[in-house]
Amino acid sequence: MAARYDWETIRAEYETGATMGGLSRRHGVDKAAISRRARKEAWTQDISGAVDRLAEAKINGIVNSVDPQKKAAAVDAAAERKASVIREQRDAWNGFKGDVREALAANDFERLKCLKIASEALRNAQECERKAWGILEADVRPAAAQKSEQDAIRDAIREAFQSVGL
Repeated sequence: MAARYDWETIRAEYETGATMGGLSRRHGVDKAAISRRARKEAWTQDISGAVDRLAEAKINGIVNSVDPQKKAAAVDAAAERKASVIREQRDAWNGFKGDVREALAANDFERLKCLKIASEALRNAQECERKAWGILEADVRPAAAQKSEQDAIRDAIREAFQSVGL
């Protein structure tokens, strides 16, 4: 039967500066096996990656979880929290589009000016929220559909101002 090693611990120690020789002595693993695994999994001795992975695991509640069901549940909960943030942001823009349409229909240019300022503030707040949640900007929609709701709002406001000479 093949020996089982605690590869997570070995990797963590390596990435925080341990030498392969020291790891070999401490864990009873051949240096060549450690080297192969490190090369295969692209281990680095820059600890920022290890710190980032640990922080993400702590945020998502999966630190030291060996139970696959618990880990899967924690990952699912973290994904649902991120999805909730995205849904909330989309709902905010959909409501905002309605406000812009109403102001345009009423030729209420003072309100449109306020909505333009509010759209910029909302965009900034949402960008910060996405960064805090680690939500990457990856648009998987077809190219024709990639124009964001925010761009549509800006275009509508710009057209409204141009139509009255502002």
